[in-house]
Amino acid sequence: AIDLALQPGSTLQCYSCKAQVSNQDCRNVQNCTQAQTQCRTERIRAVGLLTVISKGCSSDCVEDTENYYVGKKNVTCCSTDLCNASGGHRLQPATALGLLTTLSSLLLWGPGQL
Repeated sequence: AIDLALQPGSTLQCYSCKAQVSNQDCRNVQNCTQAQTQCRTERIRAVGLLTVISKGCSSDCVEDTENYYVGKKNVTCCSTDLCNASGGHRLQPATALGLLTTLSSLLLWGPGQL
């Protein structure tokens, strides 16, 4: 199969960080190896406390969501250059739209209707 996204000999680039609290601290760019064909983002959210973000290249990324008593672990994978930029920092258009719709309906109904 020919992957038009990758030039021959070029490797994927992913944002990389280990256990950062803020997505702004996950701006290091990592050059992946030939075997690493995906960017991985892992978020571990501790209930009521904080979210810890880890990112990097991956050769065997599996999307996963696990719920624990004390929080939630969420792994996402993608396969284009620097595609793992968002960690809640940048909303995808669909997500932003959904959020806006939810917020406006809450505002419309007002606290008394909920």
